[in-house]
Amino acid sequence: MKRTIPYLLRYSNRAKRLRLEVVPGEVRVIAPPGISVSLIDEFVRSRENWLADKLSAFASVAPIRLPVFSEDCPELTVLGEKVFLKECFPSTKNFERTVVKWLDDKLMTFLTETLKKYAQPGLVPSRIRLGNARTRWGSCSSKGVVMINRKLVYAPPDVVEYVLVHELVHLRHRNHSRLFWNTVEHCLGDVKPQKRWLRLQGAYLL
Repeated sequence: MKRTIPYLLRYSNRAKRLRLEVVPGEVRVIAPPGISVSLIDEFVRSRENWLADKLSAFASVAPIRLPVFSEDCPELTVLGEKVFLKECFPSTKNFERTVVKWLDDKLMTFLTETLKKYAQPGLVPSRIRLGNARTRWGSCSSKGVVMINRKLVYAPPDVVEYVLVHELVHLRHRNHSRLFWNTVEHCLGDVKPQKRWLRLQGAYLL
């Protein structure tokens, strides 16, 4: 039987079982060493409908691309607003470094202002920092340091607020229990749209 959905295969000594990852336009299989390709093909075929639905969902949304910074880069969408770089930085040395610092400042200002809305016992971090995680939008350390992925500067404000609140609530609840989600929803209401954005459009950024 022919394979109908192509995939990229990676063997990993850390993998204990076959695992699928779906990203825009691509299916990845992570497999423990020693598993034959025929067994992997069978595994992928058994999940063909699920994979097709995932790939179709990615194809249904407008992709977001990380910009290549240069003076020819005409515009960016920053926290939901169009920004024309030539108007903001008509002429400057170290163009890319200047723009990146400006984006970090915009995101950090937004996070700091948003944090004031949730300043209550148990939801105050020891520090907020920006990070470059490849697979996570945010994290909350045992010392109360909240990390927010700097790529979120290209996301809508409500999505950034959701990620921030998600990590703040981890200061109280270190898991994803029903109590955790009840607290998130108490702060923000229904968060399904934000989670969908991160799952689909956000995947292009990661």
